[in-house]
Amino acid sequence: MLEVAPAYLSDSEAADILALLCEQIGEPLDHGLAARRYALTGDRQALAGTVL
Repeated sequence: MLEVAPAYLSDSEAADILALLCEQIGEPLDHGLAARRYALTGDRQALAGTVL
């Protein structure tokens, strides 16, 4: 996810970019953003409620 939406982007900017990827791979945007937050922080709580 960080290759598509680098860490320097805000969540709202990343959402615009990740929406396209998530649509193509059939994942909800929420899961894409959660995976990005986990990649940035390493905090597994960012994945709460998602199945990746």
